[in-house]
Amino acid sequence: MHQANCHCANCRRAVGAQAVAWITVASSGFLWEQEEPQRYRTDTGARRTFCAACGTSLSYEHDSRPNELDLTTGSLDRPEDFPPNRDVFPEEKLSWVNLVKPSDGDGRP
Repeated sequence: MHQANCHCANCRRAVGAQAVAWITVASSGFLWEQEEPQRYRTDTGARRTFCAACGTSLSYEHDSRPNELDLTTGSLDRPEDFPPNRDVFPEEKLSWVNLVKPSDGDGRP
C-alpha cells in the first residue's frame, strides 16, 4: 500500500535511528510465518512488535488505521525491493536528515 520513511520522534526512539523505513500492508492479508512477536503499547496508543530473540523492531499498528499494518522494511527478506518513495512526519525530522525526493510514479525515489 505504502513505502515511506517515518521521521516522528516515537519511531526514532523505538528503533534508535534517525528515521524508520516502513511498508504498509492490509492487515487482513498478513500472517506471521513463525511465532507471534512480542507486543507493547506506546505512549501514543500504538501497538508495536519486536522479535523476542534479537530485539528487531517489526511492526506498528494504530486504531486510527484499523485495516493497515506497518512493517519495518529492514526486517524483510528483500528490503531492497521496497525503497521508500515518500517521507512522513517530515516536520519532526532531525536537522541533518535529507528527505526522499518525490517519486516519478514508478515506486523509486
